[in-house]
Amino acid sequence: MIHRLRGQLVEKDAEGVVVDVVGVGYRTSVSQGTLRALPAIGEECVLHTRMVVREDAMLLFGFATRDERAAFDALVTVSKVGPKLALSVLSSMTPPEIAECVARGDIVKLASVPGLGRKTAERLVLELRGKDLVAAFAPEPSGVGAGNGSSGGSGGGGPFMEAREALTALGYSLDEAEWALKEVPPQETVEKYIKEALRRIGSRR
Repeated sequence: MIHRLRGQLVEKDAEGVVVDVVGVGYRTSVSQGTLRALPAIGEECVLHTRMVVREDAMLLFGFATRDERAAFDALVTVSKVGPKLALSVLSSMTPPEIAECVARGDIVKLASVPGLGRKTAERLVLELRGKDLVAAFAPEPSGVGAGNGSSGGSGGGGPFMEAREALTALGYSLDEAEWALKEVPPQETVEKYIKEALRRIGSRR
């Protein structure tokens, strides 16, 4: 099994890269995060890889960090989540963000990943919550939502998430809802969160 590649980056496109290792070119699919982390074509790079063998193909997936590969390994253990969908998740979120969503049961944010959907997001939370692989790339508690009371803090679950879901149901984008709620001090009820968030959205427009 190919576990790691070190060589010259010779091709790069939206779906993957080719790394030349002593004259042999290895084509690997990569996430958008890894693609951004890689150097320019012609320079040396290192990819932590995972090979997936199927009846009709041998596919190679490359990652800029071991944490991203660990996240990939965790994601593909979930039923109905294949390698390409796992890569789509990693293109939308970092490993710590995935771990945080799983820990909080943040179905809305996970379901916003292209191709994932709400049912698969619910299954992902159910099957990954409490697994050691998730804990391996989870963020430090002090680094989650520090100073703004949004993610992971007193506003990270419960009323905060219900208010965010209500705002998206009203037609606001997930990014817009999160931006507005991030600026809201911790509130006791969903209604208060929504009221304050709408006030900030209104003042921004």
